[in-house]
Amino acid sequence: MEMFLHSVVSVAIILLLTATGYFCAARGWMGQESKAFLSKFLMSIAIPAMCVYGLTHNLTHEMIASSGKMLLVPLICCTLMFLLSFAAAKLLRLPRKSLGVFMMMASLSNCVFIGYAMCSELFGSVCTPYVMLYYLVSTSFTQLVGLSLIRWSGESEAHVPFRRTALKFIKTPTVIGILIGFVLVFGDIQLPSLIASYTRYMNDIVTPLALLLTGQIIHEIGLSRLRLDRTQGVMMLFRFLIGPGLCMLLCMLLGVDGLARSVFVVEAAMPVVTQTVVASAEYGADEKLAAQGAALSTLACFVVIPVLMLLL
Repeated sequence: MEMFLHSVVSVAIILLLTATGYFCAARGWMGQESKAFLSKFLMSIAIPAMCVYGLTHNLTHEMIASSGKMLLVPLICCTLMFLLSFAAAKLLRLPRKSLGVFMMMASLSNCVFIGYAMCSELFGSVCTPYVMLYYLVSTSFTQLVGLSLIRWSGESEAHVPFRRTALKFIKTPTVIGILIGFVLVFGDIQLPSLIASYTRYMNDIVTPLALLLTGQIIHEIGLSRLRLDRTQGVMMLFRFLIGPGLCMLLCMLLGVDGLARSVFVVEAAMPVVTQTVVASAEYGADEKLAAQGAALSTLACFVVIPVLMLLL
């Protein structure tokens, strides 16, 4: 019961920060320029710095040695989720324009903007290495599989070579930040005090800014446009039941327990990844389906997480 009450308080804090972003957008204080700036700043500077700070302060050689087994959990989970979501999409008889969008919504979660905020409130900063391990696998699937599916579903028929997609993934600032963090820990390299302080300050501002941005995105989508139809209902089933349930089962089978298991399960139960909406608009896929799914799943996770914490 104590964990349940703590999770309710943590979710309430995150909800208030998200509501603040919604309020600022509704008042006209945050517009498209603010959204573009926050997204670029977070993904290119703040989150990579957070990765370096979190890994160097919470990761150990023992955790690196066991990271291979832990990485298998999100790797297998994401693979199975894509296969299951494809089967569900066929049963729903979704058109090509919606197929890739649905599969990405059902299979991948918002690991950083909401996932890291949720885990840090629930478990403290010690959760950062496990969040980064899950994110490393999830963002790999997002860049290499999810976006390719949405591009296929859209009106754009332009073929992007896999080599270019893989190179873009490797050059992603957040991935670079994770790799730098691993190298620093593995090599017992201490950052200069100036750089260490800089990464600490960047780490502290990621959660509030990410949640402000989430609130603005929900306002942009519009609460009045939200409709829980059959397709969205199946997507929510994947996001909040099949995903965390499968992740829990894999953790048990592979011997991943303790904080790592809790973080992985919470990350698997996060809302639709934000890039789904952006990519759907860019490639001419079903943007309406993506936008409604992102907003509905974000709002639903504030109810689901306290219940999920009772089971962990």
